[in-house]
Amino acid sequence: MRTKFAIFLTVAASLGFAQVASAADMPIKAPTHKAAAPLVYNWTGFYLGINGGGAWSHEDWTDNVAAGAVAYRPDGGVFGGQVGFRWQWNQLVLGIEGTWDWASLSSTVSQPSIFGLTEDFKVRSLYTITPQVGWAWDRFLVYAKGGWAGATTKAEFSLPGLGVSGSHSQNVNGWTVGGGIDYAIWQNLILGVEYDHFDFTYDGFTAPVTGPGTPWIVTNTSRLTVDQVVARLSWKFDWPR
Repeated sequence: MRTKFAIFLTVAASLGFAQVASAADMPIKAPTHKAAAPLVYNWTGFYLGINGGGAWSHEDWTDNVAAGAVAYRPDGGVFGGQVGFRWQWNQLVLGIEGTWDWASLSSTVSQPSIFGLTEDFKVRSLYTITPQVGWAWDRFLVYAKGGWAGATTKAEFSLPGLGVSGSHSQNVNGWTVGGGIDYAIWQNLILGVEYDHFDFTYDGFTAPVTGPGTPWIVTNTSRLTVDQVVARLSWKFDWPR
């Protein structure tokens, strides 16, 4: 009896060791890990930057020095900066922005037959406060904007043949609409291009003159309009997701 029991234990132990060895030889399946979803660029946050480009404008009036209608087409360069804040919900991006640009837009009208008359009209600066709405595709953002705009202007004339001249500066108010495309070339650095249209109320005026003669009287016959295209470079400050 003891001999049979010993044989049973020996066989059972042999089978157990064989199963353990077989299990040890089986390949171990590596644990699977779900790939992390790629991070989407976050447009939420404050930003500030610089911009520069070109602009062209249009203004017509009549005045007593030129004795009739005068048409100006000032054009030139613009350079300045922008500051704003954006907030992103899914792909929708809302924001508000302020800009200020130094402008060098000028146009000269000459009538040599009127005692060598020259008249100059200049746009010296442009500034805006505009809400904006955009749609984001990761690092790309397409947006539209519109709101209040202002500008500073200067008008001058000279009659060398009579020794008479005059000038008048004016701040004007109006509105602007535009849009652009931004691309985040780095986490905080944003490159963009933008087009804007400005429409201003330019008031007629009466300005004193140097030398003999009556005041310079201008009657405005149109609104002052400006169009510009600028490249923009902005720095966005980090904002918690």
